[in-house]
Parts: sequence; C-alpha cells; structure tokens
Amino acid sequence: MYLYSSFAIYEQNQNFDVINGTVEDPGDLYFAFYVDDVISSTMPSKDSGYTLDTEKSSCTNGATPLLNEDTWSIKVSNLTTTHTKCTLYFTVKPFSETLANCGTINNAAQCFLDNAKQNQTELVLDSTADNNLRYIGANPNNYVRFNDELWRIIGVFNNIDNGTGTLESRLKIIRDEPYNTSANWHVSSSNDWTSSSALRIEFNGTFLSSISSSYRNMMGNAVWHLGGAVTYNSSGNGLARHWYTYERGTRVYSGNKTEWTGQIALMYPSDYGFATSGGSTRSRVECLSKELYNWNDTEYADCYTNDWLYNSKNAEWTLTSYSGSQTYIFTVMTSGKIDTSVVSSFLAATPTLYLSSQVRITSGSGTSSDPYILSL
Repeated sequence: MYLYSSFAIYEQNQNFDVINGTVEDPGDLYFAFYVDDVISSTMPSKDSGYTLDTEKSSCTNGATPLLNEDTWSIKVSNLTTTHTKCTLYFTVKPFSETLANCGTINNAAQCFLDNAKQNQTELVLDSTADNNLRYIGANPNNYVRFNDELWRIIGVFNNIDNGTGTLESRLKIIRDEPYNTSANWHVSSSNDWTSSSALRIEFNGTFLSSISSSYRNMMGNAVWHLGGAVTYNSSGNGLARHWYTYERGTRVYSGNKTEWTGQIALMYPSDYGFATSGGSTRSRVECLSKELYNWNDTEYADCYTNDWLYNSKNAEWTLTSYSGSQTYIFTVMTSGKIDTSVVSSFLAATPTLYLSSQVRITSGSGTSSDPYILSL
C-alpha cells in the first residue's frame, strides 16, 4: 500500500480524457479531484465537511483509492505498476455521520450548529434575533429516541436560560405523537400557564414521572416565554417572525405571568411557522411572508402540507395565549392556520422540552426506523 499526501491534477493540455482515464505518459501516479462533480485543482480541506465517495472514485490498473481521515491523505492499495491514475470524487459527509463523530467535547446542540451546512435541505437558520437552527419540510430526518419513544427535534435554540441566568444553545424536542388528543389547556377560564393549568400540571407531574430516570437526567429546566398577541391576521402582524417576537414579549392578559421556569411545555406558533419548507407552488420564502392565520388559503396549501409539525387529524394546543381575553389560547388548526380556541376545549396536547446542553448524539441517522440515540 502506498500513501500520498500531495497530488498532481490532470493537466488539461495533456493528451488524455480525465473521466475515462486514458493518458500517454502520466508518470508514476496522478490524481484528478472532483468536488460535487466539479473538477478542482486541489482536494477539499480536512474540516470542509467533505469525504471521499469510494463508490464513484476509482484508479486504473486495478488500484483502489481510500481516504485516511486522520491524516487527510489518500491511500492507494493494490498499486502494482506505474502509469496509474486515480479519479477522486468528494461529496458532503452524511450529516448523521458527523453527529455521531462529535465525541465527548461537543454537545449535540453545538454539533448541529457546527455541521448544519451538511444538511441544508432540512436544517436552516431562522434569521430571528437568536438565529436558531430549525428542521423544515414535510418529513425531515429529525427523529430521536427519548424515553424509549419516538420524539422529533424541532431544532437548536440559542440563548435559552436554564433557570439560573445562564444562556445556552440546546436541542428542543417534541413527542412524535400527542400525549392526549382530547385535553383541556385549562379546566377553568384562565390562559395563564403558571396558574393551575391542566396541561402544565399533567405534563410536569404524571407525564414527567413516566419518563425513566436515565432520560430525565437528559432534560433540564428552561425559561419558557409566555408572551401573547392580540392582532395576528395580517402580513404586518401575523408572520412567523412576528410570532417569535410576541412569544418573547410581555403582552399578556392582565395579571398573567410572562415567564415560567420548568421542564415540559408546548410548542409555539413560531415553531409551527418556521418548520415549513414550502413546495412547488409556494416557496418557503413566500410561506414565511404569509400570515399564519391565512395559511388555510388554498393557494398556500404548500405551506402546511410541507410542515412536519402540521397535524391533519387533530387541532394542536400551543403555549401562546390570546392577550385580549383570559379564555383563549392559540392553536394549530387542522385547516393549517393558527387561530384561537377556548382553554377548556378538547384538543391534542404534545409535550415539548429542551434537552440538557450536555446531551450527545452517539448513533442513528434521524429516520423513524433509525432515530438518533442520545447519551450523556
């Protein structure tokens, strides 16, 4: 086996075909580099996120090219003759592979942020003040095993207060299936989550107790923002980015709290809005330029049908209140729009939580059949 760490690219003025590999006199060993199928004068750098595509890469004379990821050099095995040349194709390393290789230093949230460029079709920055990283699309590969159930990663959220004033980047996850499809948000007429909210008590009591200790250790307190909204039905006040600001604001019904520190709550309207990828009729940009209240418009069906947080079977509670009255909470309707529902209504409730900043992902590809596996 021969190891080469410096290379010569096929010169275009020589008499050979780069792809088919015919050459008059190439010398001992020549390399041609292709990055994303485009010829390059050099191979990608070690930290670029690329790896050697061994299925497409090949050498003449029966030799085989391999990439040593540690030394970032090419090994050529079965090299028995001179006048051998190798065509090397570099592609983006699979996202799941980069997560599993983060090691003990990087937590999962930071690993996602560091490697998001390798999964830009499913992971995008939301361009809010916190610039969170979110999964988008009808069915992205964001499944994770938690409490021996399938949950899904909403994204990486920055500047999350862990309850002590320390701000962290943390993974936010939501159960794949609702915990209850016919739950009251509150049993009386209050939209204050910090009062005797039926869901807050159930989630952080009975449901929390059902989570095994090994997984409870992966959770952590977080400051949940309880800001609400009154106007939300125009492009000037009802876009996903507006909801993100409302949720972190102080506009609530008289006497309601604006924050709650705890472990398990619900998704926000902005979580739902930012999860869309758009489709062939309406792009993601167009969806994010349309008020969530009007996503049920038939011309904008691409917005909710390409949003993995949309539930066609059940209207879903969110954490955000209508601040003009004490009896209404915003919900994701089966029609695809965000609207209000009376707190004593019977709707689907899906637990949502922030993982500890110390959690790592050790294996898995994020599919429902091969979810990400967590560890501490």
